[in-house]
Amino acid sequence: MSPAAALWISIVLGSCAQVFLKKGTGTVNTGSASPRSYFALLRSAWVWAWAVCFFFATGLWLIAISKIELSYAFPLLGSGYLLVAVLSIFFLKERVPLRRWMAIVVITIGVAIIYGSS
Repeated sequence: MSPAAALWISIVLGSCAQVFLKKGTGTVNTGSASPRSYFALLRSAWVWAWAVCFFFATGLWLIAISKIELSYAFPLLGSGYLLVAVLSIFFLKERVPLRRWMAIVVITIGVAIIYGSS
């Protein structure tokens, strides 16, 4: 696998992982902060999906940064903001306000500038 492919797949998996974790914590009452509520998280398939995605995203990230300059790769993680926002709309039924979209666009423009600098 090329380092660039590892980088982009890592970003996608990391973004998916965040949505899975949010979905998993939404199914368990963690407001009480008791050990029982934390153990309940371990029974959530969504939390396990987060762990699997995060594990593979980290492995792919290691492959990517072993060959790609960190000053190039790290800012590209910002593209995850756009992906998380889109996934949150479809899978979490969140509403993303216009101001937040404007900020995401600014970040995405920055990512595009860095991507084009390679």
